[in-house]
Amino acid sequence: MQPMAAQGRTMGVLDRLLRNGPDGSTIFAGGLLIFLAVIVGAPAAMVALMSLRTGFPGEGGALTLVNFIRVYTDLSTYNVLLNTLLFATGTVVVTLIFTVPLVWLLMRTDLPFKRTTYVLLTLGILIPVFLRTIAWILLLSPRIGLVNQWASQIFGLDHPLVSLYNLPGMAFIQGVSFVPGAFFMLAAAYRTMDPALEEAAYTAGVSKLRTFFWINIPITLPAIAAVMVYLFMTAIAVFEVPAIIGLPARILVLSSLIYTSTNPPTGLPEYGVAGAYGGVMLLAGLVLAYFYVRLVRQGKKYTVITGRGYRPREIALGRWKWPAMAFVMLYLSMEVFIPFLVLLWTSLLPYLQLPSAAALSSISLKNYRTIPDYTGALPFINTAILMVAVPFCAMLLSVLVSWVVIRSQVSFRGILDTVAFLPHAMPSILLAVGLGYLGLAYRNIFPFYGTIVIIIIAHTINWIAYGTRTTNSVMIQVHRELEEAGKVAGVSAPRVFLRIVLPLVAAGVFNSGIWISMLSYREVTMALTLYSRKNTVISTVVWQFWGSGWVPEVSALGVILVIFAAIVVGALRIGFSRIGEVGSSV
Repeated sequence: MQPMAAQGRTMGVLDRLLRNGPDGSTIFAGGLLIFLAVIVGAPAAMVALMSLRTGFPGEGGALTLVNFIRVYTDLSTYNVLLNTLLFATGTVVVTLIFTVPLVWLLMRTDLPFKRTTYVLLTLGILIPVFLRTIAWILLLSPRIGLVNQWASQIFGLDHPLVSLYNLPGMAFIQGVSFVPGAFFMLAAAYRTMDPALEEAAYTAGVSKLRTFFWINIPITLPAIAAVMVYLFMTAIAVFEVPAIIGLPARILVLSSLIYTSTNPPTGLPEYGVAGAYGGVMLLAGLVLAYFYVRLVRQGKKYTVITGRGYRPREIALGRWKWPAMAFVMLYLSMEVFIPFLVLLWTSLLPYLQLPSAAALSSISLKNYRTIPDYTGALPFINTAILMVAVPFCAMLLSVLVSWVVIRSQVSFRGILDTVAFLPHAMPSILLAVGLGYLGLAYRNIFPFYGTIVIIIIAHTINWIAYGTRTTNSVMIQVHRELEEAGKVAGVSAPRVFLRIVLPLVAAGVFNSGIWISMLSYREVTMALTLYSRKNTVISTVVWQFWGSGWVPEVSALGVILVIFAAIVVGALRIGFSRIGEVGSSV
């Protein structure tokens, strides 16, 4: 009876706030806006504050520009900025080289094994980037890489055949990892193109390749441009590849410099310097986010879907089918198969070695059996907590925001939607650094530093933008007549939401929640920046093992992470296919 009474009191409060009159809706939306502004704005405010302070968090002192003067009068800073721009540009180029042909082949042609390719692309999103980076280092490292060992034995080379420890190598690894996400961003633009445009070119005798370059790409150029801006914005802020490959090679970019300023290998942290570097990154993120939103809106002017008579048809590849399959397999090999096989092979050996009879004789499962001895239970418990708590918090906020933005007539709902999108423009490393500074400087008010709670908060803020974008699109599909019918029948606004709207959007909300859960599972940047002994998760354990040179143990944990991601993707594929949601799940 007590839970029922509590539920009744909660519904009564919501009913008073969201009564059919505009005042209740405005109060609720205003409270939600203030809450979001606080949790989203606090980390950014802390980055700004730390850039204007010297010393350690909580010490106080007068505000000063000394950090900016120190940073931006140092010529090495501009070398770091140049490295960041070159790395981001190279990453975008590599991503588009693979993404645009893949999207055209899978969306517009009769390419075989499309469903399998979709699943593998989905799996590619969920495999942690740092694991793929480690696998490629094991393959192409100048000193221990299997390829260079082979080259030394076969050709007698006294120098490495190839090395990843340079800006092109960094851009290649990062660019390949971005392809799945870019693919799904571009898929809708290619899927909904009017085939009459292509058929007119074929009728005129234009080849498929020239049609692809002269018609498909120009028509989808606004969508491609938006993806380019999004990728560039993301590449400026990524941390894993620049840290794992760049730091050993002394190739610094903004993200790795911010991390080493707050987590130096020796000496004391320099939060003010990190804040000064972070200010540039934050400003760049906001500017690029603005242009991204503008490009997305401008792209609507290029809509080419016709109404009556629109029938999307697949293009027959003919003799180009097998070269197309080879291209797809080349990418999937680089993205999924080769990294996994390298990790699997290394995980079965006592140390990294070339395939041979001696190596085969030393294969065992020892590295898997000893994982609990090295890690303990805490990282697995914390990871499980993240995978449950983060999607619950993020999707709860996302649903409430989308309900106000899509279903209400509140005048400032556009501002609420913009605030919910802002975390997308804030690099995750800055978000974590800002929260860490907040926890240290105001530990009496914000007593979460060093606990799993602060990582949950960081992940929740980080995924609000994704959650609201998905729930907005789902909420739009629910016709207002259903809510109006409930109100006419005398049902209160909260009960209309809980009994009518929420069940109708539940599948989409659940799907988005699963994705956020898996994204939290694979995330390492924020967890590493906020790391302590009490909040360690699996991803930070892998990172620490790699830093300690425990290559076989890292590989064993990596294989487990990849297999778990594959099981989740397979289960979702089967589950959604049974309820007719295959399209939305991939």
